[in-house]
Amino acid sequence: MKQMIGTTLSGLRNAIQRRIEERTLWRTQSAEVLSTVENVIDATDSRIRLISGYRKQLHRLVQNALEFTDTLVEQIPGAIEVGRRTFVADPYVNAFFVNVSDLHLIFRHSSEIRDFEDEHRLDEVPHCYALLCMRKSEKTIMGMELAGDVLRRDVQQVAVSFSDHRIYSPAPSEPETRQGLKQCLFGGLVTNALERIMQQKLVSHRLQTERQLLHTRLRHLQQTLKQADHNGRDRAALTASVNDIERQLASIENQLMDTRPATPLESLQQVITVFSRPEEFVRLQQSSLRLDKMGIKLCEDSRQRCNRLNLTEVIIGDQLPRVVTLAKFRRDELCRPAEAPAPNMFS
Repeated sequence: MKQMIGTTLSGLRNAIQRRIEERTLWRTQSAEVLSTVENVIDATDSRIRLISGYRKQLHRLVQNALEFTDTLVEQIPGAIEVGRRTFVADPYVNAFFVNVSDLHLIFRHSSEIRDFEDEHRLDEVPHCYALLCMRKSEKTIMGMELAGDVLRRDVQQVAVSFSDHRIYSPAPSEPETRQGLKQCLFGGLVTNALERIMQQKLVSHRLQTERQLLHTRLRHLQQTLKQADHNGRDRAALTASVNDIERQLASIENQLMDTRPATPLESLQQVITVFSRPEEFVRLQQSSLRLDKMGIKLCEDSRQRCNRLNLTEVIIGDQLPRVVTLAKFRRDELCRPAEAPAPNMFS
């Protein structure tokens, strides 16, 4: 009996301890979410704090948005190793960069990589992880194609290239770089909310400014009309101008009625709109293509030797998609000063 009571009490203590730990974890996570809510407001419209209960309205939405970005980042494949050796061996590295010199130049010119270099000693952190972003473009060209034993000329082909390389969130480990990507995607939501708020303010300000200018012109014309002589032609022209401005004013008044005022409440609504539907403003797009060593896109039934690339593109708002991949590289190879290039005989 005592043993049974002891077992019961032990189980009860364990249950209570788990409950305490769960509550502590919940409070910690809740505090982090509330801190993020305040950061969102700082980055969009601080007047939102004038609205009672704004934290309660945004808490769950921001938490869901954080979980949403976590899910997106989990879909990004593991890091590819970038360097002189992998330029030949890795099809992704070979496709993303024109040559080894181009690869080195891109990494050495990155301001974020330079900051990372200043903060971490090479002997302590020999490798670096970073997020590599690029634009993918396709261009139709005329080239040659081997069909069996026959070399065909002037064949229409699609050349795929990658440009505008950007490097973000360098870190000593892949999880830290993934965390940087999460912040980047979440920042995309904040940027979209801010753009909607600013657009609303600009439209309202433009309409009010136009209305003020038209009222000034209208008063001037009405005063001129009162002082005009009895010349019928002049009075008719002035009357037509007055009528035209009155029509413009009526149109602007209607637009103002249809335009929601740029109030703190409306700013909050714009934030809610974005964070309640994060998938409409930040998206991942998966694609697959077959490329030969020259970057020519091949169809699925082609028998030519090629590499298959599975790409992940990020789309934020109405911006153009950018290919993203995690990259790992040796700092002593990509971050040291570049060797002087060989002289160009055509320069």
